[in-house]
Amino acid sequence: MRIAWFTHRYYPVVSGAENFGREMVRRFVADGHDVDVITSDADNLGYFTNPAIGPVSAPEVSTVDGARVRRLAVKHRFGQKYAGRLLSFLPHWPTQCRYESFMPIIPGIDRIRGDFDAVFAVGFPYTIFSYAARQTARAADSPLILTPFLHLATPGDPVNRSYTRPHQSRLLREADAVVVQTRLEADAIADRGVDRAKTLILGMGVDQADVVNGDTRRFREQFAIPQARRVIGHLATLDPNKGTTDLVLAVNALNAERMEDPIHLLLAGPTSVAFDAFASTIPKDCERWISRTGPLPMDRRADFFAAIDVFAMPSRTDSFGIVFLEAWANGLPVVGASAGGVAEVIKDRHDGLLVPFGDVGRLAMALERLVTDPSLARSFGRNGKAKIARGYSWDDRYRTLLERTQALIARSGPRVDLGHGQITLARPLTGVEDSSIV
Repeated sequence: MRIAWFTHRYYPVVSGAENFGREMVRRFVADGHDVDVITSDADNLGYFTNPAIGPVSAPEVSTVDGARVRRLAVKHRFGQKYAGRLLSFLPHWPTQCRYESFMPIIPGIDRIRGDFDAVFAVGFPYTIFSYAARQTARAADSPLILTPFLHLATPGDPVNRSYTRPHQSRLLREADAVVVQTRLEADAIADRGVDRAKTLILGMGVDQADVVNGDTRRFREQFAIPQARRVIGHLATLDPNKGTTDLVLAVNALNAERMEDPIHLLLAGPTSVAFDAFASTIPKDCERWISRTGPLPMDRRADFFAAIDVFAMPSRTDSFGIVFLEAWANGLPVVGASAGGVAEVIKDRHDGLLVPFGDVGRLAMALERLVTDPSLARSFGRNGKAKIARGYSWDDRYRTLLERTQALIARSGPRVDLGHGQITLARPLTGVEDSSIV
């Protein structure tokens, strides 16, 4: 098979959707399939609209795990956030798919052509990539497989509304298959007219060898954390939507009563503008129990998990949460928010604790319970480790996705030869169809 994989970012960027993409792509390649990854040159998502952040440190064209990776340059225009927002209101579906205040400008992405057997796209709400994949798939007469990773939060939440807009639902309806992570996500797209027969509930996986058997002392020594201190770890983009600010507030409340033996909070991952603004208001005294690692490469994750006692990510913007699987692989208890698909991943009071998103008081109580009751924490960690031993490997996920892909290709019949193995750009479009309009 020849496969095109569209995604907003790709390795060396490490995050949930990016990790899923890399794990699937590298397995397609290992099985002898030919894969082209089409992505942006963004490292931080903020670069989509803010040139000051800077692009990823990676070549425009490279080979990663045997796949050809092409990173198209994000362009920046004066006032693009406002223009993008205005264009998103136009009653023109292609324009709605490609423009919003947060959407990147990537000229040419919807003109990628090649003789692909299947075309994949990953990651809403950045629908410019999924729409581009649709154009590529239609030109090649090949099946389109979308994995939106819907952040459903709770009904009525602004995050929920950002992932359930009419133009997004139409994209999913036009796909030949939609890969989701939970029953909640499957039900949500069914409510928006997506045929359940096209929906594949896949879930996420973990390669345990990549994240276990870390050095317990390395992180603690690097950040001067006493070996006997209780440590809560958080691995995500540091952002209010990921629950990072709530986590800081909750631990601060607990430490007000633990002046001599504070709980340490280890924050790992890239930061956001919103969290940096919040961090500037944190009292200086809190610095003695907060450490920030910055972006965490995969080869340092095992040491991170070995250094902590409890993992917490009380987020409202996760359709699943691979990091919970990684924590369970290390026998750790977890704390998450009962928002979106996470409520299906964590079994409350069995392998972790769920709290309402934004409820700092409940979050503090959950953290204190696990920190002060090591027996309960170990029990949750054991249950989580047993859970991921039953079908949560990337190999399992890949085999399921491969079977669906092969079935779709067999059903689609002969294709159009558009490039004899080469990626080409179709003739530029004009008017509102032109991706360089802003």
